[in-house]
Amino acid sequence: MTTIYFRVDGNSDIATGHIMRCLAIARACMQAGKERAHRVQISFLVSDNESFSLLENRFEKPDEFPIHSLNSDYQHLEEEVSDLLAYITAKADSDISPSSDTIYEKPWLFVDSYFVSTNYFHILSGHCKIAYLDDLRNSDCPVDLLINYDTNLDCPHYAKAAHKLLGIQYTPLRTQFQSPDYQVRPEAAHVFVSTGGTDPYNIAEYLLRTIYDCKHCLDMQSTYHTYPFEYPDMARLQSLHYHIVTSRANLHYGNLVTMEANNPHIHIHENVTDMASLMASCDLAISAGGTTLSELCAVGVPAISYLMADNQRTAVETFAAKGIIPCAGDIRPVQIHDFANQNSEILKISSSGEFPSACVINNILHFMTSMSENKEMRQKSSHAMRAFLDGCGARRIADALLAI
Repeated sequence: MTTIYFRVDGNSDIATGHIMRCLAIARACMQAGKERAHRVQISFLVSDNESFSLLENRFEKPDEFPIHSLNSDYQHLEEEVSDLLAYITAKADSDISPSSDTIYEKPWLFVDSYFVSTNYFHILSGHCKIAYLDDLRNSDCPVDLLINYDTNLDCPHYAKAAHKLLGIQYTPLRTQFQSPDYQVRPEAAHVFVSTGGTDPYNIAEYLLRTIYDCKHCLDMQSTYHTYPFEYPDMARLQSLHYHIVTSRANLHYGNLVTMEANNPHIHIHENVTDMASLMASCDLAISAGGTTLSELCAVGVPAISYLMADNQRTAVETFAAKGIIPCAGDIRPVQIHDFANQNSEILKISSSGEFPSACVINNILHFMTSMSENKEMRQKSSHAMRAFLDGCGARRIADALLAI
């Protein structure tokens, strides 16, 4: 029997992508065990009730996996170690009775958190095999299995990892993204918009107001008068349908719902279970960096990205540098350095070197205008995306967990 504990959190400060990718791997582990006639037991460990509820709401069926709350601070993982070990020990004692012929294997602890430390790994390594899903490449990783699908480059921080899975082929996507059906339609009519569940920079509302509110456009041009703002074909953009994927955690959710009620071209989607089908119904996509970019690649929806967090940089730069998904820039009003596709016609840098949101929105609008009017460009982009990523990464990780 293989026992795997997934240590992950999700809340208003942490993207839901951490929970989603762990669920994808957990489901792939269950499927791999079933195919091998090998028993796999999976549980989730979270910090608090907020993470508990968020995870539970992402289940495909009620009670899909056991969840245990450690009642801890997700930013201080070392403080929860004693309670975590007590839970794992008690669980092992209840699962294996003295009369059982089950062979005990050291359980896996699969960690997906930015708040781990080398000491955290050292304390737990005597009790568990440790797998760590890393995005940042900024801390020592003395673990049994290291996964980083944002890069295929080894680094000194990974020197102590016994096994490594590096590269885009290990992107843990849900089963629905394995060989989805997608056709490039003659006319572009629908745009998929993903800004993260909380949309901290209010991109969805900003984008829609720029397209449909002329006064907003004038205000934006006035605010960013130093930026060479060029209006795209607004009539063309207004003819498209916009599918906004968000959640009630979005602080501007009410504004979006009001806009939807007043405009038949705006559609709000929340708690989407079949994301692949929603993506496949669209002709273009706009997305923040993160796992959504990989999902769009697996489906083949021509897309443009934007950056809103440092941990997204590697993936966004990789997609842009390879000509798979161009980047509109950093949505945050900060200095940007050596962005991968600075020479791209899509990416325009203001004289100050900053990327205020108006600049990013402008780049997105021009991308949508040019791509929506050119089927050949969309077809070429779609083929390149699907050739780059096949959507089977979760299964590759599952196979490694069951083999090591």
